[in-house]
Amino acid sequence: MRATLREIGEGEVAENRMVSNARDRLRYIASLTEQAASQTLNAAEAIGDRLHAQQAEAAELARLTRSERLRAFLARLGEEHAASTGQLTEIVQAQAYQDLVGQVINKLLDTVQRIEDSLAHLLIEEAPEGNLSGPQVRQAEQISQDDIDDLFG
Repeated sequence: MRATLREIGEGEVAENRMVSNARDRLRYIASLTEQAASQTLNAAEAIGDRLHAQQAEAAELARLTRSERLRAFLARLGEEHAASTGQLTEIVQAQAYQDLVGQVINKLLDTVQRIEDSLAHLLIEEAPEGNLSGPQVRQAEQISQDDIDDLFG
C-alpha cells in the first residue's frame, strides 16, 4: 500500500491535486454563500429601516389630515408596510441556511485536511529501524574494512 501511495505521490498525475482542488472549491463555495447571505441581509435591513420610517410618517400624516380618503389610504399603507416587514423577517430567517452550509463545509474541510495529512504521513514515513541499506552512521554499527577482509580471507 505504501509503495502504491509513493507511486501516486511521485507521479505527475492529476489526482495529486485532487484533494487540494476539492478543498479550494469548498472554501470558494463557503465564501460565495457567506457573501450572498451578507448582501441579502444588508439589503433586507435597509428595506426594513425604510419601511419603518415610512410607517411612522404615514401614522403622523394620518393624525394630521382631515381627509377620510387620505386617512384610509394611509391606514392601508401602514398595513401593507407591516405585511412587507413580516416578509422581510421571513427572508432574514431563510438566510439562516447559510450558517448551516458554512458549518457543514468547514467540517468537510477539516475532514479533507485530516485525510490529506494522513496520506502525506504515509508517504513520508521513514523506513522501519533495522534496515541495512546504505552506510551505517552510528559508530557502533559501522564495519571496518579489516573486518570485511577477515570475512573473505
